[in-house]
Amino acid sequence: MFGFNRYDVRLLLNLFKMNVRDRYLGSSLGSVWAIVNPLLMLCIYTYVFGFVFKIKLPGAETTLAYVVWLITGYGPWIATTEAIIASSGSVVGASSIVKNLAFKTELLPIAAALVGLISLAVSLLFLLILLIVSGNTPTWHVAFLPFVIVLQFIWIIALGMWLSAITVFVRDVMQVLPNLLTVLMFFTPIFYPFDSMPRLVQNLSLANPFYHLAEAYRSILTEHQVPSIEGMVFVAVLSIVVFHFGLAAFRRAKGYFDSAL
Repeated sequence: MFGFNRYDVRLLLNLFKMNVRDRYLGSSLGSVWAIVNPLLMLCIYTYVFGFVFKIKLPGAETTLAYVVWLITGYGPWIATTEAIIASSGSVVGASSIVKNLAFKTELLPIAAALVGLISLAVSLLFLLILLIVSGNTPTWHVAFLPFVIVLQFIWIIALGMWLSAITVFVRDVMQVLPNLLTVLMFFTPIFYPFDSMPRLVQNLSLANPFYHLAEAYRSILTEHQVPSIEGMVFVAVLSIVVFHFGLAAFRRAKGYFDSAL
């Protein structure tokens, strides 16, 4: 469906490095901000919910249990948000390259989406420390984690194919997208349990791939269970379908990129 070769892999890695470098171009710390930014957000949420609001999960004796539960869902969401926004603006951001070089422009949203892996790695390391401190050490179920990560980024890349092409012609997407993702975050049970939502929203959440991904992380890391097979199959099938049609739409639209950029 896509047809990667050795040249494409090298180009993808170079585009990934370019995305990380250019994002923090001109700052004193440079690419270090890719680590500092998500780490700072995680520390703030840990302080606010662990030491200020002191929220507890039902049956938990300390607030740390809620913080761990929250970060298990919120950490991957930070990576998701960063990856989707970066992917959606990838073609517009590389307009000079698109106009002057002949290459697979389909690689642009993929390389941009993979930047989210940095935030995800930071979140998982931060979470690992919290799990050890809370005495909830990860078990053999972490063997399922790579599968969930791959599935998460296939879904993000599938969305990025559509969004990156649309953004070339409708630049307002970049302004609207962060707000839409914030709304989606609060409609996804990341800050509160699934059971606390109204019945209608619960039913809608079952069709929300971000919900299934968040639950998969929590099943593996905090509940020490195998993630829902039904949920993972749903996300996998949806990702493949969205990517297939997104890639086809991207390829049809890229012939008009030069005139729109």
